[in-house]
Amino acid sequence: MKENRIFTVGVGIVAIMLFALSLGRLLGENAPQKYKISIVVDRSSSAGWDKFRKGLNAASKKYNIEYNFVTTGRFLSIQQEYLSLSREIKNGADGIITELRATEGTGVLLNELGKSTKLELVDCEKEVTDPTVSISSIGVDEEALGEALGKEVLQSNLQNQRLRIGILAGNQNKGNMQKRLDALKKVLEESEKEIVWIMEDKGQPRKDLEVANHKRSVDIIIALDNDSLEIATRYLRDTGRQFVELYGVGDSDELIYSLDVGMIRSLIVIDQYQMAYSAVVNLWQRLSNSRNTPGDQSVDFYVVRADNMYADGMERILFPTGQ
Repeated sequence: MKENRIFTVGVGIVAIMLFALSLGRLLGENAPQKYKISIVVDRSSSAGWDKFRKGLNAASKKYNIEYNFVTTGRFLSIQQEYLSLSREIKNGADGIITELRATEGTGVLLNELGKSTKLELVDCEKEVTDPTVSISSIGVDEEALGEALGKEVLQSNLQNQRLRIGILAGNQNKGNMQKRLDALKKVLEESEKEIVWIMEDKGQPRKDLEVANHKRSVDIIIALDNDSLEIATRYLRDTGRQFVELYGVGDSDELIYSLDVGMIRSLIVIDQYQMAYSAVVNLWQRLSNSRNTPGDQSVDFYVVRADNMYADGMERILFPTGQ
C-alpha cells in the first residue's frame, strides 16, 4: 500500500513537471518578440525632447521594445547624421526613429538606409524616396500651426500700435520648419505687421539674437521651436526686457513656467508624447510584419495660455506621466 502511494506521488510529480515544461514552451512560443530600436534626433539633451521621451517609455513598455536614445549634439550636416544612423544599424538596431536635421539631399540617404533597417521619421520632412522602401513620418500640420501662432500674435495687447516683430526661425534646413515660417509670415503680412528681422539658428542663436535686437529692437519676439523660445525667454529676463511680448512653440518645463508667470503670452504645444508613442507603434508594426502598414500621420497641437493651461485635458498634454 505504501509503495503504491509512493508510486502515485511520483507519477503525479512527473506529470506536473511535464505540464510545466509544456506550458513554458507554449508561453515562450506566444511571447512577443523583443525588438531593439534606436532614437536619433538633433540635440538629444534638449528639454524639448522630454515629453517625447515619456511617450517612448510608455509605448516601449507596452510593445516589448528596448530602445537606445542616442546621445547627440547639434548635427552640422545631414552627412554627419547619416553616419550616426549607419552606426546604429551596424550595432544591431532592428529599427530607427529619427528626426532629419535637413530635408534637401535626404532622399538618396534614406533609400540606402532603408535597405538595411526599418525607419520612422518624426518632426521633419523628407525628399521623395523609392516606393519599395517603406518610410513613414509623423509630424504636425505646419501650415495650420503657423497660422494659429500668427493669429495669437494679432491678439497682442499692443495691437493698436505699429508693432515691430522679430522671428527666431529655428532650423530652416528642415522643410517642415520652412512651412511653419511661411504660414506665420503670411498671417502677419496680410495684417500689415512689420517683421523687422528673421533669424535662423546657425549655431549661436543667443549671440545672434543680441546682435539683431541691438541693431533693431522689437516689440514682439516669436520663436518657432522649443530651444529658440527658451533662449528668447532667458534673453528677455537677463536684459530686463519684460515689456517685450513673447510667443512661440515649445513644451519644456521652463517654458510652461514662463507661460504661467506671464512672461510668455501664448504657447503652441505639439503633442510630442503622442508623436513618440505613435512612432514606436508604427515601427513595431513594420518589424512584426503587421498587415496594418502605417502611413504618414499628424498629431495635434494646442494653443495654450495662462488662462487655460490648467483646464481639463490640457494638464495631460503639458504634464504627461509616461505610464
